[in-house]
Amino acid sequence: MGMELARLHSLPEGLFARCKRDPGGVIALHRQGNAFQPVTAATFARCVRLRARGLLRLGVRSGERVVLMAPNSLDWAIMDFAILSIGAITVPLYPTFSPREIHYVLGDSGAGLMLLEGASEWRRMHNSWGVPNDRVLLRDANAAREAGLRHWGTLEDEGATLRDAELEERLMALQRQQTATIVYTSGTTGWPKGVMLSHGNILSNVEGFIPLVPLRAGQRLLSILPLSHVFERGTGHFGAYLLGLEVAYAERPDTVLRDMEASHPDIVVAVPRVFQLLYSRVRRGIEDRPGLLGRFLRRGAGMDPQGRPAARWQRALTRRLLIRNLRRKLGGRLRFFVSGGAPLDAEIARFFIDLGLPIVEGYGMTEASPVIAANPLEAIRPGTVGPFLPNLEGRIAADGEILVRGPSVMLGYWNNESATRETLVDGWLHTGDVGSQDPDGYLRISDRKKDLIVNSAGENIPPQKIEMRLMAQALIDQAVVFGDRMPYLTALIFPNQELLKEHVDARADGAATRKAIHAAISTALADLPSHEQVRRFALLPEALSEANGELTPTLKVKRRVVAEHYAELLAQMGNGKG
Repeated sequence: MGMELARLHSLPEGLFARCKRDPGGVIALHRQGNAFQPVTAATFARCVRLRARGLLRLGVRSGERVVLMAPNSLDWAIMDFAILSIGAITVPLYPTFSPREIHYVLGDSGAGLMLLEGASEWRRMHNSWGVPNDRVLLRDANAAREAGLRHWGTLEDEGATLRDAELEERLMALQRQQTATIVYTSGTTGWPKGVMLSHGNILSNVEGFIPLVPLRAGQRLLSILPLSHVFERGTGHFGAYLLGLEVAYAERPDTVLRDMEASHPDIVVAVPRVFQLLYSRVRRGIEDRPGLLGRFLRRGAGMDPQGRPAARWQRALTRRLLIRNLRRKLGGRLRFFVSGGAPLDAEIARFFIDLGLPIVEGYGMTEASPVIAANPLEAIRPGTVGPFLPNLEGRIAADGEILVRGPSVMLGYWNNESATRETLVDGWLHTGDVGSQDPDGYLRISDRKKDLIVNSAGENIPPQKIEMRLMAQALIDQAVVFGDRMPYLTALIFPNQELLKEHVDARADGAATRKAIHAAISTALADLPSHEQVRRFALLPEALSEANGELTPTLKVKRRVVAEHYAELLAQMGNGKG
């Protein structure tokens, strides 16, 4: 398969070749009621072709940017391949993007067509773009009719009236170096940057990760992460479709366990937050088990309250009992998980390896299409992200930054040459992450040169954007936001003491102060998506200062120093207090 990928000119060519090889085979499954309904490769390919021809009828040009903003679905996958088939460029957007961010992306990308989910996106956005109504299509047919717009399905009707010759011409013209997608990532300034990835970038990345992440024809993969996230799109979308897997679409992120039970996947690609929840659920099940069996399981799982070690036979039997029960709940066929987007706790990785359900942890970034390194399934080392992909060069710079070079490194940032020059130096991608390699080449990420927060769901959050908003509130003098590897953001706040005295009665207790600060935080972040909301905060006993080593001479916050000074406060908030 590796050689075939190397010979392909484009992503659609790879898809259609797969569909031609096994037209009657299952390519995807979508949820209908309580069951997952299969879709054959021939049906999928036909829908992609019809929609591609429908886009041609709309006059979509080669190289034109098309915004695709909708939750995960079979429709999303078909639409993406249809856009790429005519040489257009998919610009995927999170449905949770704020109107302000969408407005910016529309202006920056110059998109000429918008494909949205339904009425709520249309109502939220239709006053803030310059795209005419006849170039906006909704996936929801009823919502489209009510709004006087076309829906995605009409593309198939319109495509049926067009001859295939024009589509074939566009397909034949596709080249590896052609831009396939522009993926907007959060920048530390708050404005997203558009990462340009070519067909060749993505194809070479799939070719690079398959020796380490063994996606094989006939396996079933459950898609739960947003398809607008490059990690899901690269592995569970392009990788899965081109390599002959079956892709099942989870209904929603919060129905994962139910969907796993119903879809019987071999592989689940997820972020550490999913494994944290699964780990907590399994441990809670053991802790709550009454009687002798409960005591036996707790000891066998290393959870004995007195810390007594279990015999080898007891550990083996416990593992067998736990995995049998867990496998059944996870659909009965699960072979392994894939984790990326954020660092995975080594203890959780070891726990699942012991259960016989290994988690292949990898590391990447949008600018590398996205996988840079991955643990080989048969040789996982918890706490590391594995070696660099075999078709990439990687090295550690003198300051500890991880640098990478190779065929999956981006073309550059759209409309942003200065940011491109800063990130790509002599072909080397500067990741902004600090790490080290062991003697066998396994990579360990120790820190982040850049301040971008990556939460436990793998979402990139620029803290400065949130801090600037908080400090724009009169009551807040200083604010430092944290949330790396956590499910929510926390903040350390130093209030404006003079205003606080005026705002809050001097005789009032601390609760009144907290209430006033909470209201200021809510006001500051009102229009941001849920993952950029501060859920816990603590009041600093004194202002951050240069004298204490917490600020630079130019008054920039030294995050690491602040985190060390207030480790206890941060730990309390991480445990749900504050």
